[in-house]
Amino acid sequence: MPEGPEIRRAAQAVHRGIAGQPLRMTLAHPVLAPMEHALRGATVESVSARSKAMLTRFSTGDVLYSHNQLYGVWVVDRPDEPLRARAIRLVLEAPSQRAVLYSATDFAWLRHGEEDAHPYIAKLGPEVLDDATSARDIAARLAQFPRRRIADALLDQQVLAGLGNYLRSEIAFVAKLNPWRRLGELGDTERHRLAKAVRDISHRSFRTDGVCVPMLLYRARRQQGFDFEAARFFVFDRAQQPCRECGAAIERAMVGGRKLFVCIACQSVFPLPDELRH
Repeated sequence: MPEGPEIRRAAQAVHRGIAGQPLRMTLAHPVLAPMEHALRGATVESVSARSKAMLTRFSTGDVLYSHNQLYGVWVVDRPDEPLRARAIRLVLEAPSQRAVLYSATDFAWLRHGEEDAHPYIAKLGPEVLDDATSARDIAARLAQFPRRRIADALLDQQVLAGLGNYLRSEIAFVAKLNPWRRLGELGDTERHRLAKAVRDISHRSFRTDGVCVPMLLYRARRQQGFDFEAARFFVFDRAQQPCRECGAAIERAMVGGRKLFVCIACQSVFPLPDELRH
């Protein structure tokens, strides 16, 4: 599933491509289609992200809520390019750019001013990618959930909005914390270290199209022949490969039904949790 940085980049790309321009619209999904007549002649005023959802605001006062879930994807390209062989949900075509939403299934029509009342948005915690959300804000938010394990809290959009599975592993590693620990067990220094990692890694991923390691390390790895996926992470999806800092083998576990990657040495994962016992 796309995480907060990917959705925010997609929202910016759609906004840059079509906002404020005359549009030809195709609303192909049954939830969307009834609005096609009402939106005739409308323009898109703005496109923004809320956690892993997008809000497309039209000049009519209508707002399209969409969530990509696992398979949905927005593509911005030229109108003369061939459409992809995927289920088309929505086409917004401006004179020189076209935004197409493929394969998503979660939609709702709202009105301007009603966005915060949508059931998904109403439950969201602070947006980690908002410039106004500081590391201090994140630390204070984490302190409100003392019984939650780090690994679980970092996936809960009601705790912090915009994080996801690869960010969870990368953040816990950068913070040098055992993700099986409960938030209430952390001292102030550890909690602020975790909060700083949440902000730094999510913002870095947003700025760099998904790179979580420092760019100097990423570029060095690419020059050594590693592809994008192999070069961009500290630990995620690197099971049994050497830790970039200490050389120990990265371990993989299933936590909350999702893959989690850790360096047992750097993150002091002792005693071993059941998920890591082979």
